[in-house]
Amino acid sequence: MKTLPLLLTLILMTVLCACSTSPQGMVKKKALISDHHLMLSLLNRPISQDQQMMLAFARQRAQLQSPYFVHAISIKGPKQQATATKSVAHHYSALIAQDFNSVQISGPK
Repeated sequence: MKTLPLLLTLILMTVLCACSTSPQGMVKKKALISDHHLMLSLLNRPISQDQQMMLAFARQRAQLQSPYFVHAISIKGPKQQATATKSVAHHYSALIAQDFNSVQISGPK
């Protein structure tokens, strides 16, 4: 009768010791100086599969636009005219403008 608790205790101690002596994998984080360096490290990263799927869905939805349902309302006018008015002010703005992962956010002027 006393052999069963003794056996369970030995197995538990063996498992605990084996787990504590296994090598630990350490992840070394790369320190970036500022948010600007983080932004530049994220530029031109590869597109993930879920992002490719979302882009394919958006292309397919654009092809299947129905005249009976209004998807969007043009407030500023056509996009062809809007691209002619854009200008890049800084070197880093030009890098971000070329990146397909970037999102354009504009505030009040």
